[in-house]
Amino acid sequence: MRFSEIQKKEVIDGEKGSFLGYVQDATVDVEKGVIEKLHVSSGEKGLFFDTKKSELKKIRIRDISVIGKDIILVNEKAEKE
Repeated sequence: MRFSEIQKKEVIDGEKGSFLGYVQDATVDVEKGVIEKLHVSSGEKGLFFDTKKSELKKIRIRDISVIGKDIILVNEKAEKE
């Protein structure tokens, strides 16, 4: 799966069912060529998917339960930045 396929998807807390934000960026292990964390912005979607009042969270790939067509479900707490 390419990062462009998951970028801008909604991220939902699988335990609470709450909205965490939208995928904005990722941390990539350049040597291995794999994504380690997804950067999720909790701001509102603005024009051209930019966000307003965003708080950045980092979700570890191992904490993702399901990547669906429109959303990503996670089970663990995100790191805030």
